[in-house]
Amino acid sequence: MPVSLFIKQLDDALAENGLSFVSTIIDIAITFALARLIVAIVARAARSIVARRARDLEEMKARRLTTAVTLMTSVVKYAAYFIAIAIAVGELGYAGAMNSMLAAAGIGSLAVGIGAQSVIKDVAAGLMLLFEDQLAVGDYVTAAGVTGTVEAVTLRTTTVRGYGGELSVIPNGSISVLTNYSRTDSLAIVEFPVAYEADGARALLLMREEAEAYYAELGDVAVEKPEAVGAVQLTGGEMVLRVVQRVKPLEHWAVQRELTRRIAARFVREGIPLPRTRVQMAYKEGGEA
Repeated sequence: MPVSLFIKQLDDALAENGLSFVSTIIDIAITFALARLIVAIVARAARSIVARRARDLEEMKARRLTTAVTLMTSVVKYAAYFIAIAIAVGELGYAGAMNSMLAAAGIGSLAVGIGAQSVIKDVAAGLMLLFEDQLAVGDYVTAAGVTGTVEAVTLRTTTVRGYGGELSVIPNGSISVLTNYSRTDSLAIVEFPVAYEADGARALLLMREEAEAYYAELGDVAVEKPEAVGAVQLTGGEMVLRVVQRVKPLEHWAVQRELTRRIAARFVREGIPLPRTRVQMAYKEGGEA
């Protein structure tokens, strides 16, 4: 009560001296400062909740909690600043004019008239993404041609950090096709070229042996036993052999690298001829000539 009484006395004093506009400016500034303070408090509380609860949850549930908290913070931010803008309009004396305009034109046509249809599209798409659980913070996705890890999801935008550290902010309305690599098993595909004159059956057998030996070490990472597919490509000087290993989401990169290293070392030990490069072939042809 003392604070409100002081504010009223200050407003009366400014009005008596013809400085009522100063009171209006102060009221608007206080309104936006309070809105910013509310958003900051909610964001801090949200981060605290995530840090406290995520440690006790499974990875997928922790991602969903983080996404829900991010969405809540976004909603509070929009609501707080919308109310602040409405109060500012009232303080400036345009509330009656705005009400008349809204009544005459309708909220929908007004939104279209001021170019807000893209914002509405983004918000609607964002709600669908979240309610249908199509993605969550921490998922590895391809959205609107951008591939990376989801860092934040709000009503309007999705923030994705790429492999090189680049940060992309994507309007939700522009996400027409979404590929989420974190929700299903991944396939580690190892393709290894050997010389065309090599014994393809023996080379494939060695690849299978290395894949099965590595499978025994993977534990829970591996979903099923590896499969030796066979020759998938023949070119002028090489034959490409393929083995595949189904693993848990996003584990395929590490498995591919390690299995490729093991197969290469095994081929060297077993004397499997590798393809000659164009430079080697040209050098040999020149020497023979």
